[in-house]
Amino acid sequence: MSGTGETREDFAGEERDFRIRLGEIRRIEEKSGDGIFAVVGRLSRAVLLTQQLPGVQAFAAPGMDVRADDVRTVIYEGLVGGGTPAPEATKLVRTEIDDRGLRGLIDNLPVALAVLWASQQAPKDDAPGEPQAGESPATPENVSTSESSTGSGRSSATRRAKSTISRPGSSSSPSTAGGRPTS
Repeated sequence: MSGTGETREDFAGEERDFRIRLGEIRRIEEKSGDGIFAVVGRLSRAVLLTQQLPGVQAFAAPGMDVRADDVRTVIYEGLVGGGTPAPEATKLVRTEIDDRGLRGLIDNLPVALAVLWASQQAPKDDAPGEPQAGESPATPENVSTSESSTGSGRSSATRRAKSTISRPGSSSSPSTAGGRPTS
């Protein structure tokens, strides 16, 4: 993982670029009918169970509730977000997952989980809550929400909009008003 929400994973016989941003997350949620954290939870449990239990026991285990579209939609959206043209991503998903049935889903559970896991990684050079010289602090007024996540990049203000919430283990925490962080 590069720390930018991008990852390179082995898929369909070669290393490919994947990236999940907000637009891709929204499409995954729309396709699954669930929030992204429910999808991550299903994928996490499925990967864990297939690693811990032999064969069919994993699929009969409590908590094994992963859906076919959890795997294929995450991989498709990650490929497109990573720069693969949509027609090529469609062909890759059909060949590597759809045409292989259950085996295609099982083999690609770890890939789907790795793609989503990489999407939560902050850029390595992003100092939480610290605007760089010449930048304005991110506020709802100066952070654009209309930028497509299939665009070529993010503005530094967009990168920093998330950074006002303290992370576990940090030495300071923002004050809160009504349960929401304030600056």
